Amino acid sequence: MRIILAFVSLSFCLSACSSIGPGVEAFKVSELGNAGLPKFSQGNGKTGKLYETIEDPQYVIKAGDKLSVKFFFNPELNEQDLIVRPDGRISLQLVHEVEAANLTAPQLTALLAERYAGQLKNPEIAVIVRSVRDQQKVYVDGEVASPGTFPLGDSLSVLQAVALASGFNADTAKKDEVIVIRRDQNGQQFVIKLDINAALTGRDLTQNIPLLPNDFVFVPRSFW
Repeated sequence: MRIILAFVSLSFCLSACSSIGPGVEAFKVSELGNAGLPKFSQGNGKTGKLYETIEDPQYVIKAGDKLSVKFFFNPELNEQDLIVRPDGRISLQLVHEVEAANLTAPQLTALLAERYAGQLKNPEIAVIVRSVRDQQKVYVDGEVASPGTFPLGDSLSVLQAVALASGFNADTAKKDEVIVIRRDQNGQQFVIKLDINAALTGRDLTQNIPLLPNDFVFVPRSFW
């Protein structure tokens, strides 16, 4: 893995074109939208699997996830910290067992509204995914002291991730050409080019971008 990434990084450093290898495009921070994905591919009408975060309406609920179910006109039925059981089901008042796994939050909301239609006059319901069973992670490799896998937590920037990896290798890290490998909403890998030196000196704090689940941060080696 380290050898492959080193080759990718070297190709990136030596190439002035807009891609790193066949089909892997590279973008600057200014070319990203609010979701951290390339602007050109957000809302372009293409179908595909959206990036899975719990805030994303396309996130698919899994066993072990923690949900909240809110009833706007029947607060006595509200459920907080509802865990999806290993069989994929949740237990709710009045309708009892409901299959929640493999549905998105909007899909589960629609299902509950249907199930409660015969029980409530106005079944206005909201389903919120509070947390997921599997801890979301990011990866840091290259010229850092302790490469590895680290928990994403609620929020983590590139510099925070590097700090978790015990910092840059002072003499060899090429901080002005750090890359983040990420997947877009169609599942395709792309690369974000970062000048972390600009963030460290305060010239451009936008270079220290927030990371998304499964991002791969790679710090290339300086050869001069």
